Amino acid sequence: MLTSVALLEGAGISRATLNNYIADGLLPRPEVRRQAAAPGEAPITLGYFPDWALQRIQHIQELKRAGVSMDDIKERLADAAEAASRSSPAAMAPVPTRAPAPAASAMTDPPPVAEKRSASATIQTSESVQVSVEDIPYAAYMVNFEFQLVWLNALAQKEFFAGNQIPERATDRSIVPTLLDWAADLPALEQASLFNAHLGLIKSRLPRQAFSQNLGGLPDAQRQWLMTCYDQCPEPDNRIQQIVGLMHPDPDIGACQVVALCFREGVLIVYVPDKQDVNQLMNAISRRDTFIRNLLSQRLPVLTPLAVMVADLQNSVRICSELPPEDYFQLINQIWSTLDPIFREYYGAYGKHTGDGMVYYFFPQPDRNYLMNAVLCANKVRETMQSISHDWKVRKGWTNQLYMNIGLSEGEEWLGTFKTNTNFELVVLGETINICGRLSDLARFGKIWATKGLLSKLSNTERSKIRYGVERDTPEGKVFVHNSYAQVTTLLSNTEPRHVKLMDIATCAVAEVLPKL
Repeated sequence: MLTSVALLEGAGISRATLNNYIADGLLPRPEVRRQAAAPGEAPITLGYFPDWALQRIQHIQELKRAGVSMDDIKERLADAAEAASRSSPAAMAPVPTRAPAPAASAMTDPPPVAEKRSASATIQTSESVQVSVEDIPYAAYMVNFEFQLVWLNALAQKEFFAGNQIPERATDRSIVPTLLDWAADLPALEQASLFNAHLGLIKSRLPRQAFSQNLGGLPDAQRQWLMTCYDQCPEPDNRIQQIVGLMHPDPDIGACQVVALCFREGVLIVYVPDKQDVNQLMNAISRRDTFIRNLLSQRLPVLTPLAVMVADLQNSVRICSELPPEDYFQLINQIWSTLDPIFREYYGAYGKHTGDGMVYYFFPQPDRNYLMNAVLCANKVRETMQSISHDWKVRKGWTNQLYMNIGLSEGEEWLGTFKTNTNFELVVLGETINICGRLSDLARFGKIWATKGLLSKLSNTERSKIRYGVERDTPEGKVFVHNSYAQVTTLLSNTEPRHVKLMDIATCAVAEVLPKL
């Protein structure tokens, strides 16, 4: 048998390539084994392949150099396997057929990309019982990049919180004190392994200073030990998956593997007993989009600070009437597909799309100010809409200018999810989103209006990087007064019908955010 490391070195391929071969059925899934380490070190988990796997890879490489496509290579190897099976089934190497089962990754490799499915992701226990992701048969939870609890299953609630109520506020949901108490009886090396499984994937987004600040309520000895763990914990080469072994405090469970998997929304931690096959868990999680979507649909309601962006396409009804249906759908789809990477860049979380309008949320991040993220994202959206507008002017030969009118607000509100059979939607309860929606109604011709509450919470350095203020009427004409605010009521016209619905935020202080110079 060859370890995954030996196979990679012998074949001279990357882990991603190895995972692709597994996913395509060209190689079997690795056999996962625990390997004894040096005295005083925790055992490690390795994936093992049959000896013929190296020859198989070399054969694939020879065919590729000869110009054979991967589809043809799969066909040839599948045909060879079927022929060998007919002539001498007992002697045939375990070559997958044309319809291989989803393959697990080797050791700490990223899970292979699998076909997306509309049904919920599932995993199998050793008894081959199908279980939905909402009911993983091991203790599991997800934390964000500030170590705050985002989701947990019933087994983790019982294991770590003993049925206690989860704190309401996001700032009170750090998993660190809970882990310290839970692991108090573990040997020092295994305690370090436990935190390394978390920190290895989190520290890329959690600066040292931010981590230290989050430990403020702990005794000095624990804080110092955790900071030492942070400093000594290496970031894994593969930031998607990390597995460490430890002895569970419950003797009935015994040795287990702590599987840590990184997603854009946070890090999922699963405690898999050694007697269970971790590959079956990895098979389910290999369908990453489906898996994380189903998981986040069950996230815990939380009282959290956040910024909200509401944006509406100006004159959408008129634009719809002027375009053939296929063109209008193409326009709206182009807008959303072009803007989506911008929201990802600034860590905006999708709220909902209502045809030509949208809602996005910005939550606290350990390495950047979420309020500044919202402002910068809004400015980038405005710039991008100018480009889209130009493209459609050229395409249609019309004079319409496309504007996305944006409102920004902030507050502390309850965040939860509304779930249907096929999807889920992030939902914020409270006045923040209502104010933000009204500001998008106030905005015209691609303007961005933000509340004083949001802009005043930026640092002086951050505010110096943006331009904001209010346009005032003076005897000499209109003058834009920088770094100032105005109540909404002073911006309204009694003769404009659309302003009537803005009276419920009449006393709100706001400012217009200008484009960057």
